[in-house]
Amino acid sequence: MFSISFELILVMALCLSAATLLQTLSGFGFGLLVVASFTLLDVLPLTATTFLVSLLGLVNSTTVVVKNRSAVKVPELKLMLYTGMPLMLLGFVLLEYMSAHLTQFLNFILGISILLCCALMLIKRKRADRQSRPRSFLIAGGVSGLLGGLFSTSGPPLVFQCYKQAWSIEAIRSTLLAVFTIGGIVRVGIALFGTLPNLDIMFLIAAAIPLVLLVTHFSRRLTPYVDAKWIRIIAITLLGVSGISLVATSVATLV
Repeated sequence: MFSISFELILVMALCLSAATLLQTLSGFGFGLLVVASFTLLDVLPLTATTFLVSLLGLVNSTTVVVKNRSAVKVPELKLMLYTGMPLMLLGFVLLEYMSAHLTQFLNFILGISILLCCALMLIKRKRADRQSRPRSFLIAGGVSGLLGGLFSTSGPPLVFQCYKQAWSIEAIRSTLLAVFTIGGIVRVGIALFGTLPNLDIMFLIAAAIPLVLLVTHFSRRLTPYVDAKWIRIIAITLLGVSGISLVATSVATLV
């Protein structure tokens, strides 16, 4: 018997649509916006939300990366995966433990992570004249993997790292999508051994896939008519407010 309320379905659809719209128009923020809004509004448990974000991100990135795989920077991709995959497993283990025993502390960490990601997005990236050292890719991959395991939000550290390189835009985007795709496959695979959503929520997740694809298609048509700069400001502002709210409510509960 399907027991999810209509109100929950409506809130979930609105949050996903808004996050997809902002992601398509600004180029970032889907995972962070979904995790933040779902947690603040208590739409789904965090374990179910991260599973949803991983699955939807995988659907979005796979088709694109297959078409542009020749542009992927394979050596740098391997470096980011070397540290990213083990720390993703660690992050997932921490998520499973804290979601069961330290929920408010987990929300506090989520809020801090969102605020740090916002700060990272506000830093102006200057293209380097030469390639960054291998250890910087290892560090970015590790931080990204830990965030991916915890909250399915691995993007900001990798975006910051790759956009500093003197690569073509196609190489940057293709390499990022390759990392996200491989990370998404691993994240979904790991989640199968953890706390899986119940059948009602799995139904909602399945229904969310065509919704996100439809909103993405609609949003792309709006791109020529929208100033990406203002969309970026709106997205970062929403994330900042969400991060502050999560930190404030968590601290109030913990103290």
